[in-house]
Amino acid sequence: MQLEKGDSLTKGYTSKLWDFTRISVTQNNLQELKEVWVQWDDEVKQLFYSNYGDFPYLLDIKVDKHLFRALAKFWNSAYS
Repeated sequence: MQLEKGDSLTKGYTSKLWDFTRISVTQNNLQELKEVWVQWDDEVKQLFYSNYGDFPYLLDIKVDKHLFRALAKFWNSAYS
């Protein structure tokens, strides 16, 4: 279907991904991560933001495990 309809990859691109990719997900203790964040002063938090962006906002987001697994299972890095 992609070849027929066209896609966003450069012509002649060959994926270097394996036919099967195994993904293992480890979940950290969310409460511990929140406690670490609260202990940091504003200077340390700002340094973290400058290196990692808005990543700390994820501490407040409820994650749907089934949706996350589906996204990870069908992720194709060539298409980002």
